Amino acid sequence: MRNVRFILVALIAALTLAGCASNKPQIKKVENFNFASVNTFFVKPPLNSVNPTIENHLAASITDILTRKGLTPVSKEEADVEVGFFPSTALKENGKSVSIGLGTGVFGRSSGISLGSIFNIPVGEQVTQYQNLQIDIVENGNFIYSAAGSAELETHDSITIQTALTELVNELLEPYPQKLSDSGD
Repeated sequence: MRNVRFILVALIAALTLAGCASNKPQIKKVENFNFASVNTFFVKPPLNSVNPTIENHLAASITDILTRKGLTPVSKEEADVEVGFFPSTALKENGKSVSIGLGTGVFGRSSGISLGSIFNIPVGEQVTQYQNLQIDIVENGNFIYSAAGSAELETHDSITIQTALTELVNELLEPYPQKLSDSGD
């Protein structure tokens, strides 16, 4: 079981670093899924909380966008789908990447380093910091929507990170299908 976890963490790390290279979000949804059947959602906090302020902001941003898409936030027990998110930080120095913040899968437990999204480790003169984010939407244990992307940070303060993450959440959830309003509203 530990080998499976290790492989999953390594895969997530590789995908996270690959996302840093292009800065283009990677968004997948199950094409034959009936998104119109989804009315309610629950935003699940990361399992390994590192920065509750940033994570609460992310949960609020996700809730705001999905509400604008026509869905209703409810308790976990009442939700049609669960929304999980995983923020992490990556540093790129002279073409080499160092990833920080890996430690929790979205819907499972993994072990690793988890320093959080506002810490910066100086590793050289030319260092670029990226804030990565993965959002997964799951119905009955099956992924129906998954989006991952990153934002390059000019400065490393919490306000800049919060703003970058808000923009990233918008970018990652923009393709999620809009719920058509009932004609009786």
